[in-house]
Amino acid sequence: MGTLVVYYSQTGTTKAVAEKIAEIKEADIVEIKPEKPYEMSYGKTVLTSLKEIFTKARPKLAMEIPDIRKYDRILIGCPIWCGGAPNVVLTLLDALNLTGKHLAVFTTSGATKPIKLAISLKKAYPDAKWHKPLNTNGITEEGIRNWM
Repeated sequence: MGTLVVYYSQTGTTKAVAEKIAEIKEADIVEIKPEKPYEMSYGKTVLTSLKEIFTKARPKLAMEIPDIRKYDRILIGCPIWCGGAPNVVLTLLDALNLTGKHLAVFTTSGATKPIKLAISLKKAYPDAKWHKPLNTNGITEEGIRNWM
């Protein structure tokens, strides 16, 4: 069994971290791609995120759903928007059979700790085995190696 890194990155920060984690963990990597890209300005991103949270929206994906049967670990990378994962990340997680999989989230947020996000994901996807989240700001290669 192997490890899969899935990530959403709006500005490229999470992408760079995801690529580094995939390299260190010798994992496959998949980028989460929304059909309609999010606006790049901070204000528009916040408004769009809040709207999606309140309406429980699941934005359509512009990608194939990965076959995760060959993976026992899935590492999920994303920024934290309005206290949670971008809803496009939830679209992908909803499409996957996570039963019995070992999951952990890594974030690139400077202001919000990932534990709140990890707790909400664990509640939303209880059939997975959730592990300690990782805030990757300032993380070293050794820190990545010792995680999960």
